[in-house]
Amino acid sequence: MQPLSTGGLLRAWELGGSEPRRVDRAMALLEAGYPDVPRPTLAKLSIGERDSLLLALRDQIFGPRLTALAVCPGCGERLELAFESADVRTDRKQDADQLLNLRLEDYEITFRTPNSLDLAALAEKGDIRDKKQALLLSVISQARYRGAETEPTQLPEAVIAAIEDRLEQADPQAEVQLNLSCAACGHASQALFDIVSFFWSEVDTWAVRLLREVHTLARAYGWREADILAMSPGRRLRYLEMLSG
Repeated sequence: MQPLSTGGLLRAWELGGSEPRRVDRAMALLEAGYPDVPRPTLAKLSIGERDSLLLALRDQIFGPRLTALAVCPGCGERLELAFESADVRTDRKQDADQLLNLRLEDYEITFRTPNSLDLAALAEKGDIRDKKQALLLSVISQARYRGAETEPTQLPEAVIAAIEDRLEQADPQAEVQLNLSCAACGHASQALFDIVSFFWSEVDTWAVRLLREVHTLARAYGWREADILAMSPGRRLRYLEMLSG
């Protein structure tokens, strides 16, 4: 990972803004933060590996402290969460290219962890149930029942559940849960931490604020955008303070 310039992050925001899908925004941020890694390589990372890189990139830009909001499912109270990136970072269990094998109830299944290419292919699918099934089917390379080939669509629920459990164990960063405790009603629950949406929301807020600063300084002094972006945040702030003073 290379230090990401202000202009580089702004270009990633602009590119991701034209692609509303989460997977495309994740790729825009990854390509900006890891320019020496080819896009096909980034796209083939498991979801957990991808999210681990995004978490490291966010640390570089905004620091390790995170603040998030959640809603208590028990009473609807808004909960504010403050934690460190290390609290939501898990250990990688295996390489994305490594195939997984499962034997259960006379079935033998060979499969792999999902990646961004798999997520991108789900865009035309229907509801969440259809997407989940399509994603699971896309990662199964072979299914056998008592030694004979069988269609993945014919797998029983018990085998499907076992595959899902194995995927969660192999790529834990792909689905990180936050523990919630509501002081108002005492209800304890969990909420999914989505680094892509969280990181993108921060970048979007930062970019909009930065463009307002550029607009103000360019209008006041006639400076070019490139020159304003090249300034440090502290220097831009000093000029803005002088304009409002």
